[in-house]
Amino acid sequence: MEVCPVSPRILVAGPDRLDDYLRPYCEALRRAGADPARAWPTPDALADGADLQRFLAGYHGLLLPGGADVEPWRYGQAPHPMLGATDAELDEGQLALARLALRSGFPTLAICRGIQVVAVAVGAILCQDLPAQRPSAVRHRVPTPKDALSHEVELEPDSRLAALCGPGRFPVNSRHHQAVQDGERAGWVGPLRVVARAPDGVVEGIESPDHPFAVSVQWHPENLVDGRPEARRLFRGFVSACGRASCRQGGG
Repeated sequence: MEVCPVSPRILVAGPDRLDDYLRPYCEALRRAGADPARAWPTPDALADGADLQRFLAGYHGLLLPGGADVEPWRYGQAPHPMLGATDAELDEGQLALARLALRSGFPTLAICRGIQVVAVAVGAILCQDLPAQRPSAVRHRVPTPKDALSHEVELEPDSRLAALCGPGRFPVNSRHHQAVQDGERAGWVGPLRVVARAPDGVVEGIESPDHPFAVSVQWHPENLVDGRPEARRLFRGFVSACGRASCRQGGG
């Protein structure tokens, strides 16, 4: 009988130069029972779909973390004057990984920039600067302390995200100035369902109804695992989904 690994191996996707920034994501996964791994596909792997699939097959789950703004040309827009720093290497690699993970049913949790990467991967566009393009009394950018609760989110009661975190409303931290825009169908971003919003209507969570686990959130649960049960449940649910995937793969 094949034995599943004690801890599913989850890729926290980013190049080595981001190791310090990505440490809190790794620690949150570790505390939820996972074996977080740091790696990045080579240019050759990104250029070859089969190579990228082999690269991702070395893991049981994918975490797409926060970070720089996505380059606007990747979703058909000109840069807004308030566009922040971008990172072409990060865009190229994370978009390729997101598209493959969505297409192949690979367990994926996306956070902050990650939700925006997932949205762009399915053809959606982003609001490049909330204060300029969608002004609101809701504070979406509270950089410090990282666990400061900024506003509430309200979850769709029949969503996977609500099943993980608990239904209704709860407070979250917030460190973003960009956001996913709804698609032509209200409540949907391409094939992904909008399952959480801030009080001003800004999209805070999307998920794929047809995927084993593809959940994306705009806040930073990795900084809330000490103080918020919703954050702990989200990471534990993701790690459990990755564990089930590892068993289907025969524990490899």
